[in-house]
Formats: sequence, C-alpha cells, structure tokens
Amino acid sequence: MKTAIRLLWLVSVPSALAFILTQLGLAQSQPKPDPKQPSVMQRKLGHSQKVLEALAKKDFKELEAAASGLIDCVKDLTWKINETEKYLVYTNDFLRRAEGLKKAARDKNLDAAALAYVDMTLTCVKCHQYLRGDDVRAEVGSPLAVK
Repeated sequence: MKTAIRLLWLVSVPSALAFILTQLGLAQSQPKPDPKQPSVMQRKLGHSQKVLEALAKKDFKELEAAASGLIDCVKDLTWKINETEKYLVYTNDFLRRAEGLKKAARDKNLDAAALAYVDMTLTCVKCHQYLRGDDVRAEVGSPLAVK
C-alpha cells in the first residue's frame, strides 16, 4: 500500500508537467479543431486526470474506462500531426503504455497501473518536448531527457 501511495506522489509531478506542456505548446502545431468539441489533446488530458483520480481512489472500473479513452485518442485522425519516425515511436510507446494501464486495471493491479501511468506520462512529456523543438533539454540521465 505504501508503494502505491509513493507512486501516486510520483505521478502528480508528471501530471502537472503534462498539463502545463499541453497548455503552453501544442495549440499551434495541431490542425484547427472544431470549436464545438474538445481537441484530442484536451481529451487526452481529461482522460489522464481521470486515471490519476481512479488510481487515488483504487477504482479499477474507472481506471479501465479512462485508459480506453486514452487509447481512443490515439485513433483520432487529429492525433497524427507529424510523419517523422520519432513521432511514430512516441505514439507507439504511448499506446503500448496506455494498453498496459488498461491491462493492469483489468488485473486489479494498482502498482502496475501506477507505473504504467508514470511511464505513459513521461512519454507524453518527451513527445511534447520533441514537437516543440525545445533547445533546452532535461539533463542527460534524467527520466525526462529526450533520447
């Protein structure tokens, strides 16, 4: 139980980073969304927040639903905004981690779900850094370093 609580704390920092990066960066590089519907990144953020809430509440049903929502985001046509190999690698990593999150929810494995969420969030941060073309990168060896 203590491991799960520690992991939830570790999750909160990447979640905050993901939120900030989403708000600061990708609006310019995405196709213009329908103003009546949230963008794929807004939906991804909403599902990510639901994942964190479900982890905190140990609600595996909601966790599985939120993970499914994240997987659906990748299938959205507006997700694919870049044709580079690196972008496709990040997309595949995100999808694999979201599927791992969903499996952990089905297996009712809170520790595996928390780790999958952290890994998925780090993938988001790396991809957002890549898409923005940041000149300033996290220190080498940091989990946020873009390789």
